[in-house]
Amino acid sequence: MESLVLSIVVPVFNVSQYVEKCIRSCFNQNIPLSSFEVIIVNDGSTDNSLAICENLKKEFKSLKIISQDNKGLSGARNTGLKNATGKYVWFVDSDDWIEENCLKLLFEQIKLHDIDLFWIGHEVIVNGVPKREYIPDSIKNLITGEELFIKHLNNLFYIWKFIYKRDFLIKNKLWFYEGILFEDLEFTPRVLIEANKCQIIPKSFYNYLIRSGSIASINNIKNKSINDRLHIIDKLSGLTKSDNISSNFEKELKEIIIDSFIKTIKMSSRGRLELPFLAFDLINKFKIEKYVITSNKFDFYLVKNNLKIYHFFFKMIYTLSSKIKIK
Repeated sequence: MESLVLSIVVPVFNVSQYVEKCIRSCFNQNIPLSSFEVIIVNDGSTDNSLAICENLKKEFKSLKIISQDNKGLSGARNTGLKNATGKYVWFVDSDDWIEENCLKLLFEQIKLHDIDLFWIGHEVIVNGVPKREYIPDSIKNLITGEELFIKHLNNLFYIWKFIYKRDFLIKNKLWFYEGILFEDLEFTPRVLIEANKCQIIPKSFYNYLIRSGSIASINNIKNKSINDRLHIIDKLSGLTKSDNISSNFEKELKEIIIDSFIKTIKMSSRGRLELPFLAFDLINKFKIEKYVITSNKFDFYLVKNNLKIYHFFFKMIYTLSSKIKIK
C-alpha cells in the first residue's frame, strides 16, 4: 500500500453552513486519493454538521470521521494529529477552504525537500468577497524557523498557513495548548524555535473566511478572549527564557509580546471590559525583566506608567466613536 503523503485535519464544531464547501475543496484535487487522507474531528457539534460529514463520506469513501466530546479547537487538532498517518499534516479550519489542485504543487515540493514545515500564502475573504491576498516572498533556499519568524512571519501566526512534518511535531512534543482561544499565537513561536528546515511556497493555497461570530470578529470580544490572550502572553514571556532560544529570536519575541499586550488592552477597551489582574502582573514582569523594544515605544511607555489611564482613554475613544457612527 502506498504511504500517505499528507493528512488534512479538519476540526468541526457547529459549522453546518460552511463544512461541506471545506471538505469538497480538500477532495477537489488532481492527485490520487490514495496519497492523502482527510480527517474530520467532530468536536461535539450540536447542529447537523456531523450529518453533513457522514453524508459526504458516502461520496468520498476515504473520508475519516472521529467524534468526541467538545474539547475546543486545540483539543480537536490534537485528536487529529494523534490519528494522522500522513508524512505531513495540514490543519484546515472548517469554515475555510483550500484552493483547487493546490496539493499537486505541494506534493512536488515535498518530493524535493524533506523538511520540518512549509509556509504558504492565503487570501482573506470577508462576507464572501476577497479582500486581500498574502503571498510570501519567493526564496529558493531552505531557511530556519528563526529566519522565518524574524524576517517573514509578519505576525501571521495562523496554524493553517503551515504544513508540518508529523514526526517533527510529535518528536518535539509540539501539541496544541487546550482550553484557550487564539492558540495560534501561543503555538507558532514554540514550533519555529524547534524548526531547522523550512520552505516558503509563494502561492495562495488557503482561503480564510472572516465571518460574524468567529473568534476573529471584532464584535465578539468577551472576558475569556482577553484572559486567554493575556495568559498566552504570559506563556510567551516564559518562552523567552528557553535554553534553546537565540538572542535574536528572543528580541523578536519580546517585540511580539509587547505588541500583543498593547492590542489586548485596546481590545479590552473596545469591548468595554475591565482589565484582569494578570494585565497588571504582566506590566510588573515587563518592568522587572527590563523589556526593551524598538516598535510601539510610545504606547509601551504609556502602559508601563499608567495602565489604568491608558485603558480608560481608549475605552472613551471607542465609546465616542460608536456614538458618532450611530448618529
